[in-house]
Amino acid sequence: MWLCEIAKNTFYTQAKRKKRAAELSAELPDAVESVEQSVCDRADAAALHAKLHKLAEPYKEVFWMRTFGELSFREIGTLFGKTENWARVTYHRAKMKLREGAL
Repeated sequence: MWLCEIAKNTFYTQAKRKKRAAELSAELPDAVESVEQSVCDRADAAALHAKLHKLAEPYKEVFWMRTFGELSFREIGTLFGKTENWARVTYHRAKMKLREGAL
């Protein structure tokens, strides 16, 4: 009887792993990328960095810390001697300026 329970639990565990693996593979983009897409991505990144370079302080630094430095809003606020909310608002305004292109 207990041997059947072990077999059943092993089956369920394997089924869950297969389901998770299928979900993850569906979410991941294809590993093979066309050359044209790669060039476009690099051009977009270069354009974003050019816009970011022209962005005024503190927007530039807050955007950089959040996006590339992966710092939390609390950490950014602490570094500037401001609140977490200030960092959130500044980051949002920086994103809006980059989208608008109004630098």
